[in-house]
Amino acid sequence: MNRWWTTFVCVLISACFLAGAAAQAQPRPAAVKAFDLIDWNGGKFIYGADYYPEAWPESQWEKDAAMMQEAGFNFVRMGEFAWVKMEPQEGHFDFAWLDRALKILNAHGIRAVLGTPTASPPAWLYAKYPDIAVMDANGVRYRYGSRRNYCLHNPEFRAATARIVTAMAEHYKNHPGVIGWQIDNELSDPKCYDAVSQAAFQAWCQGKYRTLDALNAAWGTVFWGHTYHAWHEVPLPWNTLFGTYNPSLVLDFDRFQSDSTHDYLDYQAAILRKIAPRQAITENEMGMFQETDWYDLNRSLDFVAWDNYPMSQKDLTQYNVAGLAHDVMRGSKDNQNFMMMEQEGGLGGWATFIGHQAPAALYRVWAYQSVAHGADGVCYFRWRTSRYGTEQYWEGILDQDSYPNARYVTLAKTGKELQQLTPLLQGSKVVSSIALLNSPDSRWALQNQPGTDDFQYDQQLQDFYDAFRRAGANVDVAFPASDLSSYRVVVAPALYVTNQALVDKLTAYVKNGGTLILTFRSGVKDEHNVVTDQTLPGPFAELAGVAIHEFDPQMNEEQELVGLGELHFPTRCWSDILVPTTAKIVATYGKGYYAGKAAITVNTSGKGTVYYVGTESKSPFFYDRLISLAAHKGLLALNGRIPRGVEVAVRQKGDKKIVFVMNYTGSEQTVPLDQAYQNALTGKAEPMDVQIPAYEVKVLEEK
Repeated sequence: MNRWWTTFVCVLISACFLAGAAAQAQPRPAAVKAFDLIDWNGGKFIYGADYYPEAWPESQWEKDAAMMQEAGFNFVRMGEFAWVKMEPQEGHFDFAWLDRALKILNAHGIRAVLGTPTASPPAWLYAKYPDIAVMDANGVRYRYGSRRNYCLHNPEFRAATARIVTAMAEHYKNHPGVIGWQIDNELSDPKCYDAVSQAAFQAWCQGKYRTLDALNAAWGTVFWGHTYHAWHEVPLPWNTLFGTYNPSLVLDFDRFQSDSTHDYLDYQAAILRKIAPRQAITENEMGMFQETDWYDLNRSLDFVAWDNYPMSQKDLTQYNVAGLAHDVMRGSKDNQNFMMMEQEGGLGGWATFIGHQAPAALYRVWAYQSVAHGADGVCYFRWRTSRYGTEQYWEGILDQDSYPNARYVTLAKTGKELQQLTPLLQGSKVVSSIALLNSPDSRWALQNQPGTDDFQYDQQLQDFYDAFRRAGANVDVAFPASDLSSYRVVVAPALYVTNQALVDKLTAYVKNGGTLILTFRSGVKDEHNVVTDQTLPGPFAELAGVAIHEFDPQMNEEQELVGLGELHFPTRCWSDILVPTTAKIVATYGKGYYAGKAAITVNTSGKGTVYYVGTESKSPFFYDRLISLAAHKGLLALNGRIPRGVEVAVRQKGDKKIVFVMNYTGSEQTVPLDQAYQNALTGKAEPMDVQIPAYEVKVLEEK
């Protein structure tokens, strides 16, 4: 490592890891109750598949249950698309078929979570109430034929929802084989632009702002003369002549959509909790698809569950994409352990297949990745590939002929292993010293106004996440309301939209000894998506010790960083030109009219440290050196660098580490650990330099 990097890393490590306690966090908006998923499942690790008995002859059900039991399955999710089967006519219910399926499954030791089937309303409901269908931003109402084609605020749809959920809850509230509920399926969209939705948005705005004067002031409607004098004048951000809308209105509409999704979930949850209080409630969420504020939504759930399809990545060794999504989901419930409601069980696709077929062994590695990141349950999508409909190209564990293929054999092995590991895993969790701050408001605002065609908020999260994970460090994903006090490092990429409460929280965190990393596009706007009148980075200027009077949006690698030793690193996307006030310069720009100006700075504030990174780079600057602070003693289970395509993740049980070493590549790898461990599956000792074959997993525990 060259001299300037050595100096920089040493300073960063000492600032991050030798500092005192971090600040007290702001109080949580609502309490989170502890939920032990393994206890909930009768002391067994949750392991199973999404099953659709309605799509197969009843003569097949017994064979399916026997094959599931042989594979170590003890869990299924059912029913989330079976509304018309349960309510073939309005107000007339038929659960007999589902009762028979549950009886067979329960006899083989398999219990169920039932999905409320509201994601796929029946054709008769659309025929009677056509306005339940979504209207797009052009004023065109979609037609029947897909799923999730409903307006959340439509009164007929809400009444139909209450009817089917009530009937299901009454029928299964005391069923010993039904242990919980999944609400709807992948709640989050679509946005509806009809008159009912507009009235709901206007009511939401009135509830938030109370007066039109307050709304007009917050949104800056004086611009272009868009001042409103009556609540019914407030529009939705539908298509306009120039394809743009007031950014303040758009951000509030995104918040409204998130709140509406949460309200619809609560609408169903209230029915279930009243009628079936002994049964747990969850929802299958979508990781990085964050049109909903997961942290807010998950206050209403007993535990988080989500849907993971790593096959969608072109490079199947890019494990960190799924890793970040796992950690977003875990962080959305204050790092409570979660479950996979849909873990990839075969090649995906609708009109075309997604990607290419993975080796069967890789499905096992992906399952263990979920566990390593905090999953106490793995449920595969799906048991068998459908013969019908849109998802004929979405493989299950079994193909249509039910032959026990290589995927089945591999996942049966995995199931038996996870039950063997259950006593070790139960009570363990992911513990991290590093947090990545995920701001839904900034994400939504930057989706609407990215600044450059090349900017992606999620990519900023991913870049820092990759750097830490490649150094072998666990990473939590925090949200603005999260408690940050336990973290030594908090990275807040592109904190574009902020409010005073978050500014105060981060300031207190730093002054009490934390290390904060801010990046370009920080502090630009207030909570109303209005540009600050302060010198950038706005409310963070004093904390970071810099002023920004100029910036340069660059999409291509036309700029570069220069540090001590005159080493040059290409940059892209954006350049904040930093003027230090109290900060020290870490790196400068190397080209153009601002060559020699500060690009990265460090500032001391109270007992803590703030780094401001003014640009983006795909060079080793970020991946191999800047975040090498994570290799400090005590944070890693490593004694060296992790090979490409290999992941090391750690769960903690008291003072005991459980280390997962996962090889996503087709060749044997050597992974240097910090000590010798014992293989939790074989009981044999493993050396510090662990040899891990292609597409293999080792679960290691301290002796």
